[in-house]
Amino acid sequence: MTRAQLTTGRIGQVGKLLMVLAFVLAGWSLAPGAAVAGEEDDLQRQIETQRAGANDLDRLDDLRATTDEITLLRTWLDEAWNLRSKHEYDQVREVLDRCIAQAELVRQKISAAKLRAQVQKREATVNELRAKIASTKKALQDTTVKKRALEEPTS
Repeated sequence: MTRAQLTTGRIGQVGKLLMVLAFVLAGWSLAPGAAVAGEEDDLQRQIETQRAGANDLDRLDDLRATTDEITLLRTWLDEAWNLRSKHEYDQVREVLDRCIAQAELVRQKISAAKLRAQVQKREATVNELRAKIASTKKALQDTTVKKRALEEPTS
């Protein structure tokens, strides 16, 4: 049999099919490794972004109203980092979702604390003004009484 007959006959077709199958399997075996590495990098980037966000939240919390919540957020980010290094990506995503919700909670608590402080400051100003008005009214009444006493003819 000549070489041309082998490549065009049944054996040649099976050989070509096996070769294509080998290439496809090789491609499939290489593809998940690249996807996993990309996924790991993506999760690492998300964790680092969340850590930077936690630092920003800490700076925003000038009233120190959410220190416990920010500490918990940082603990969860450390947990996500450890899970990422163990290649437990589904659990990392769950922890990151929890971290996003925690960060939103911290933002809302910081806003509420700042608004509460603003309300207290305004209430203090109002109370000072009321006290000043009351003392002014009292002084006005005292002055009116003294004026009437001076205006009355002495008999």
